[in-house]
Amino acid sequence: MKNILDWLEENVDNDDVNFDGEPALEQQAEIIRAKAEAAGYLAADLYRACGGGIAEYLRNRRREAVGENTDGKLAGDASPGITPGFNQQ
Repeated sequence: MKNILDWLEENVDNDDVNFDGEPALEQQAEIIRAKAEAAGYLAADLYRACGGGIAEYLRNRRREAVGENTDGKLAGDASPGITPGFNQQ
């Protein structure tokens, strides 16, 4: 049996993580938990591997995958952070 971190890498696709609200993310976390248990992993081991919360783990993976910076903006997103005094004409 693979270690849980390797299993997560193989079974969590960042493109499938949905940001349509917290309920959708929680549902995805529950699906991952069920898949892990079906593969023979303990939920407690999965939670530890995820740093305590599967939904938060998924959220962080997705943010890293799409290049969100610490301000919560996606890479290449120019708004709303316009420099003061910048002429927008």
